[in-house]
Amino acid sequence: MNAKNSDLGRIQEIYDVITQTKRQIKALNITKERFLDPPDDADDLIAEGVMNRVLRATEEAGRLSDEAAENYGFDRRGVLGVRNRLAHAYGDVDREVIWLVIERDFDALLESCKKYCDDKGFDLE
Repeated sequence: MNAKNSDLGRIQEIYDVITQTKRQIKALNITKERFLDPPDDADDLIAEGVMNRVLRATEEAGRLSDEAAENYGFDRRGVLGVRNRLAHAYGDVDREVIWLVIERDFDALLESCKKYCDDKGFDLE
């Protein structure tokens, strides 16, 4: 069985992707300005990679069961809206919106992941 076929597997993936992304943004000193208007090809590539991470996290959050989404505060409609924009906009994504997702919504997703795992007796680390 693929671990991501379960709520726990999806939640672990969301948690791992978000914590890794946040850690790397900090380590690479990716600022909002560098993300929104990359000064060079390297930063542009990093920004594209970060947007892919947001896609991965929202993809998994959108596939959670109704029970997990409702009981643990996962905003399925919101995450699927971001996911669909990233998946179908083909390079026409508002990076300002994605940066807001990283700054605001990533923490909310992490909190929902923690609540789920605390309730179920799992350790995300």
